[in-house]
Amino acid sequence: MHIVILADAIDNQNAGIHFYAKNLIEAILKLDKKNKYTIIHQKENPFFNDKNHIIVPRIKAIRGHDTYRRFIKFPRIFKKMKPDIVLEMSHIGPFRTPKNTKKVTIIHDLTPILFPKLHRINSVIVHKLAMKSVIKNASLLLTPSQNTKHDILRLYRTNAKIEVTHEGIPTPNFEAPEPKNTNLPQVTTPYILYLGTIEPRKNLDLLVDAFLELKESHLLPHSLVLAGGLGWKIKPLLNRLKNHQKDIILTGYISEEQKASLYKHADMFVYPSLYEGFGLPPLEAMSYYIPVICSTGGSLKEIFEKYALMFEPRDKETLKKNILTLINNSQKRTELTTKGLIYSKTFSWEQTARKVLESFEKLF
Repeated sequence: MHIVILADAIDNQNAGIHFYAKNLIEAILKLDKKNKYTIIHQKENPFFNDKNHIIVPRIKAIRGHDTYRRFIKFPRIFKKMKPDIVLEMSHIGPFRTPKNTKKVTIIHDLTPILFPKLHRINSVIVHKLAMKSVIKNASLLLTPSQNTKHDILRLYRTNAKIEVTHEGIPTPNFEAPEPKNTNLPQVTTPYILYLGTIEPRKNLDLLVDAFLELKESHLLPHSLVLAGGLGWKIKPLLNRLKNHQKDIILTGYISEEQKASLYKHADMFVYPSLYEGFGLPPLEAMSYYIPVICSTGGSLKEIFEKYALMFEPRDKETLKKNILTLINNSQKRTELTTKGLIYSKTFSWEQTARKVLESFEKLF
């Protein structure tokens, strides 16, 4: 088979789908030596140097050029290549493929549809305009959780097969140095860690509230580290944190070494998100033998209920109780970290790639 992969996310994002796409492509190409792959993306990127790829530039200065790429330029390439499968890594597409080409789309979550106020307006508009058509016309939809699959079936009609393919995690780097030796000198132990994009959907106001209240009432020796790139609609949070820079640390975007360091040396990991299609950071934290506190938002309850301390996304008091449990109850910490570590080892990108390839085979 000839499989074309649309991988713009690797060029134009720094988190989430960016890492998903890179890891899945690497795993697929390592496993599958039988089929031919062509990757289409936006700009020069060393990730693609050893891969069969085509650059189709996106000219930001030209209004509507991205639509032109997707609806005119890509179809011209498809017509010439006549691929057996076109795989879209990020929700929107593929469009106008040849008649006998199978359309496969990865739907990570439907948060722009379910929580439009938590997203950029352009993302909401694009998803509302395109998602119905994408889902209706797909040959195969891949989702990371049963929860996302249920959202699709609840909101849309489709004859596509829907396969749940969990995400994978990389091998943990237990040799990672302390944060201060990775250009994060402001991070000192002990600390409570959140890692992910800083954006409203991540529900960080609740975490900040819980932390500051515990800091005052129980004299916690911990700081709170909020690690990750700055997203959208966060100005009120940033203004608030200006008064707590000693206790709450914003790292900004971090390198892979810094990420490993923060996981390895954290006292606990807290993920308060309002809604997730899967939730990779809690799983990564578990692989570093770190206890996890996690909200029940979206798929998080499905994925982590038996392996983390859980709380409803708006339940600050239970979040505070869970933090104190991990500080004061060593037996519970050991139980969680042991179960979490074992659980995390059942997820790998190789396993994800195998399931994706099996799903491809079922199309023919």
